Amino acid sequence: MKPLETERLILRGYREADLPEYHRMMSDAENMYYLWDIVTRSLEESHESLRNAIAVNAAGTARRFAMTLKGCDKIIGACGYEIIIPGYKINETDCKLNKTDCGIIKTGYEVTAMGGKTADPMGWFIMPEYQNKGYMTEAVKRVLAFAFLEDNCERVITGCFKENIPTQRVMAKAGFIEEEANPKALFLDGKLRERMKFALTREQYLRMI
Repeated sequence: MKPLETERLILRGYREADLPEYHRMMSDAENMYYLWDIVTRSLEESHESLRNAIAVNAAGTARRFAMTLKGCDKIIGACGYEIIIPGYKINETDCKLNKTDCGIIKTGYEVTAMGGKTADPMGWFIMPEYQNKGYMTEAVKRVLAFAFLEDNCERVITGCFKENIPTQRVMAKAGFIEEEANPKALFLDGKLRERMKFALTREQYLRMI
């Protein structure tokens, strides 16, 4: 997976050598509050998660970028998306991949046939000491450009909990359009919370740039 570049960032694939910073990032339960389902609880879990990120990038079933500052190869955050094959319904019966690969595909999710791929979901997060500096918006815009202009994606889908205002700000700056809200979508802290869905098509993106 080729690296992407912005004014201040390099977005690249993951490496085994990233484990110390990757573990610090993924095991920070407070910073990853809204992404509780991917938080790791040990170095071993972080290593498994890192190996999975490397594997799905190599397989071409996802584009998971590590965020680094130019001039410093240390991870400061992450941005990327999973790939859904156009016009194909995947469920547990259909899935012939191994458990690691299958875990990155939305089982039972059906996509309308179209010319390119669908990126769903696109997601991102950044370590606390690098927040509020514009890095996340910079990364999301670059990954969106890659998805639409280089990776043949027709549609990019993302979402967040309604109370996650910082993420909604990044979505707005990147040009995502709100599509729907589900008032009882996912559990968080033992309660069903409203989750908002945002998306952007290639046509909408091209009109925007």
